[in-house]
Amino acid sequence: LACTLAPGNIVRACTYKDKDGVEHQPKWVDASDGATYYPSANIPPTSYTPILTQDKPESERQVQPMMWGLVPWWHKGTNPKSHGLSTHNARIEGIEDSRLYKTYLEQRCVIVCDGFYEWQRGGAKKQPYLVYAGQEKDHEIEEVLDYGKDPDAEMNEGDWTGPKLLYMAGLYGMWTDDDGVTVNSYTIITRDSGPVLSWLHNRVPCILSTDTMVSKWLDPDLDTERALDMLKAPKQKDLEWHAVSTEVGNVKNQDLDLIKEVEPAVKEEKKGGKGGGASKASKSLMSNWLIKSPKV
Repeated sequence: LACTLAPGNIVRACTYKDKDGVEHQPKWVDASDGATYYPSANIPPTSYTPILTQDKPESERQVQPMMWGLVPWWHKGTNPKSHGLSTHNARIEGIEDSRLYKTYLEQRCVIVCDGFYEWQRGGAKKQPYLVYAGQEKDHEIEEVLDYGKDPDAEMNEGDWTGPKLLYMAGLYGMWTDDDGVTVNSYTIITRDSGPVLSWLHNRVPCILSTDTMVSKWLDPDLDTERALDMLKAPKQKDLEWHAVSTEVGNVKNQDLDLIKEVEPAVKEEKKGGKGGGASKASKSLMSNWLIKSPKV
């Protein structure tokens, strides 16, 4: 994942209207276990990223850093990462029958980020792409980098006028270790990619492309069946993408400029989004987070 904005700008970008049309900014809440969210262009599983939740229909939304990778409810001990399962994504197919995920179906959340990475393979060469929300006219996703250059700049105040962030459907859980410390964690729901991104990968996170979809997904009154039913394959207008540096393949590389567009090493054969591309999906490196999903 890439999520390069500071907490103050994330809550501004997540401004929403309630049922009466009144605008609200969600409240930023620190991680339950004291962990810290660090803006990054190269976020691996088990890191903490901003998660949007709403406890009750009438309550305001909040954003809280949670650990990427759902901790199973049956896990014991003091290390939330030692359960041995790959739980950073959950396939929507069969999710209602999963021993693990069916427990959290009423604990829906929204993963907020700049975008996610996926790798395209063309022969011996592999090319990573940043996939992000379809932008309004005159906006580019790379604009998020401007907000961190000067925290005191005027652009960091008032209404959000920057690019649209990506919202993905997820489930979250609250796990308490043997010492009584509560760790909030989450998984990203995935599905078949459909025609828009099939050239890049056969799986895709479930995208919440409109404010209405975000509101419905977070609505505690919406039953599970109807909530899952609205998670369709993305449409062309929902997403854009562009090639990025292969340095994103090493999580040690943390330069925020990793989200910037580069010339693709793999020849493009299909137009689409901002960058487009072709070939079969890569099954290595950062793409593994889409592939690995436990049968639990």
